[in-house]
Amino acid sequence: MEIAYDTVLVRAPELVIELDSANDVRIHHAQGVWKFGHHALALLDTFHGPAPVADALRRLRPKLAGERALAEAVATLGELVSAGILTAPSRPGFTELMFPVGGYGLAYANIRMLDDPMRKGLFVQAVREVVRPGDVVLDLGTGSGILAVAAAQAGAARVYAVEPARTAGVAESLAEHNGVADRITFVQDWSTSLTLPEKANVLTTDIVGNDALDMVIWETVQDARRRLLTPDARLVPGALRAYACLVEMPAERVAEHRIVQAHIDDWNTRYGMDFTPFLELDRERVAGFYEPPSLVRQWPRLSDPASLYRVDLREDARIFRGEQTLTAHTGGVASGVIVFFEADLAPRTVLSTHPANGGPRSHWFTAGWAFAEPVKVTEGDEVTIAYHYEGDGRAQVRVVDSPAGQKG
Repeated sequence: MEIAYDTVLVRAPELVIELDSANDVRIHHAQGVWKFGHHALALLDTFHGPAPVADALRRLRPKLAGERALAEAVATLGELVSAGILTAPSRPGFTELMFPVGGYGLAYANIRMLDDPMRKGLFVQAVREVVRPGDVVLDLGTGSGILAVAAAQAGAARVYAVEPARTAGVAESLAEHNGVADRITFVQDWSTSLTLPEKANVLTTDIVGNDALDMVIWETVQDARRRLLTPDARLVPGALRAYACLVEMPAERVAEHRIVQAHIDDWNTRYGMDFTPFLELDRERVAGFYEPPSLVRQWPRLSDPASLYRVDLREDARIFRGEQTLTAHTGGVASGVIVFFEADLAPRTVLSTHPANGGPRSHWFTAGWAFAEPVKVTEGDEVTIAYHYEGDGRAQVRVVDSPAGQKG
């Protein structure tokens, strides 16, 4: 492949990279292992999305101390092209890699999201409710492009659809097929790294996690509000509310996420050594995990849902800690809590991930937190938990007080 300054290149979408102490790079690609010099990482980053060689070198130039460094970078660029790691943009398509390596570039991931009978449909409904003719829309994590296309169909003058994964090309094909590609600009990048030629007055995004904040939506929207949106921009979603309730989790499900005595007995026999220290090391931990709502809704609920937190996405992200007392409405063994949320997508559209709303085709999961020790409760007993949001999608749940005096 001949390379000129106007040649448009993009890196191969999925790579396995090794980095040594000298910043030299080994890349596993196309059943081979390729070694490159210390400029390779910067070049791969520069060509994350399609770019002309001249533009890429211009962006890279401030990192190059002199003409020798520039020559080295150009030579490495040629080596990356020869290895097929930098190539001309190809026809859009889904990755051929297996799950989960291919991430959101997999057809599987998009099938799961689009096949969900409730969630994505509510987002589309909200976009059509919020977007007005002439709006400028920023769609973060556009994925298949469904929300970007819905915004254009609703009359948006321009839509900026941002997606770091390879599905940006797939989304573009959807827009072309539906006759709205002339109003949608697809950007293959992270929103925190880009600038726009104008500020958007509507933001849409479905980077809402299983625990509402775990995909860093709050921090990502904050960055967009400060740099990419007008002060009065409308947000889809605009707010998130989380709820918790006491549940009696099946012992076998708990045992998949925390070490219990049955593990120790089995491992001791199987391997001929004593694993008791593992039990002690895991004893104080409240174990967080995700389960399909179709399973969770079968677990006995021992309390009504109680409000855990409310996040207004128009406000700046922050670390917070809140406590909530859950009152048992029936007796049982509270082995933990489940956490679900409601998202205000539009004035008349709310998404609820209550387990009762889920089914076998739901692509979202319910967050569960297994207590360090199960708590036996009778009707009217109170269990106080603390929810600590640590920022950047991380959270912890702790038992503050219970009928047995348990804490942890």
